[in-house]
Amino acid sequence: MSLLKKRLISAAIIISLTLTFVAMDAWMNFGCPGLWMLPVGIYLIWGSALECSTMLGRSFGKMTWPTMLGTTGVMIAGSIPMLWPLSGSEYPTDCPLGSLGLPLVAAVISQLACFAWYFSGFVANSGAFHRASLAGWVSSYFGICFAFALALRMIGNSGWGLFLIVGVILVTKSSDAGAYFTGKLFGRTKLCPAVSPNKTYEGLAGGMLIACLAAAAYFVLVGRAIFSEAVQVHWLGILTLGVGLTLAGLVGDLLESVFKRETGNKDSGNLLPGLGGLWDVTDSLLPAFVVGYLLLQTQWIRGPLQ
Repeated sequence: MSLLKKRLISAAIIISLTLTFVAMDAWMNFGCPGLWMLPVGIYLIWGSALECSTMLGRSFGKMTWPTMLGTTGVMIAGSIPMLWPLSGSEYPTDCPLGSLGLPLVAAVISQLACFAWYFSGFVANSGAFHRASLAGWVSSYFGICFAFALALRMIGNSGWGLFLIVGVILVTKSSDAGAYFTGKLFGRTKLCPAVSPNKTYEGLAGGMLIACLAAAAYFVLVGRAIFSEAVQVHWLGILTLGVGLTLAGLVGDLLESVFKRETGNKDSGNLLPGLGGLWDVTDSLLPAFVVGYLLLQTQWIRGPLQ
């Protein structure tokens, strides 16, 4: 089977499963918005963290246990506000830490815990310091990005939050595709040749343009078709979201490329035939969730009950 065919099959399966969970989250969330998106996020992001930890372990020594325990802790902390309605009450608005404070505190604890893991058997110059540092970074990065994805899902009412997270994914991946094809057609000036030799400034510009067009089509046309006049879109919202998500996706992509080059891996894993591993799919989305959440807080794009 050709590589392209494998990629198309894997992409079709991912898209189909994602749309299924999106539909279930829209109509069968049992009063807990995000309930069905949660397992998708856990699978993709926790799995991405595991792939990253495995890659690092091959070069710096095994660190799976502290890394994944730390990641799990941050992800659980990030899930608490979303799952709170299952208790029969709304998440307390007067909580001193808010909805994002819990995972941020958990990220600090995970950093300390990853070092504590190596305290008892610590030997100077044994690589334990590097393993602890990398384990703490992985658990914080993937856990915090996961928490921001959940926070994005919880903006506004149930339908609007779901609409936003789908939009961030759509715009980010449209930018990826736009940058790829524009770079193929017009790319001349290398962007970061030592990290990703195929990326060009022309491709970056094309990705921004496609992202802005995708954002305009999604939030203006689709948004108003679904939510009517409740959706208010300022042109600055479209521009900043298109440019911001493109840059966030680029940084996430290059970050994974640095890790793969440093550890000598072509793909982060082999779970997705033709596409590589889970992190190969989520690399651009992880920072995009953070940037997308922050940009949407400007309310240049507003929806129901926001």
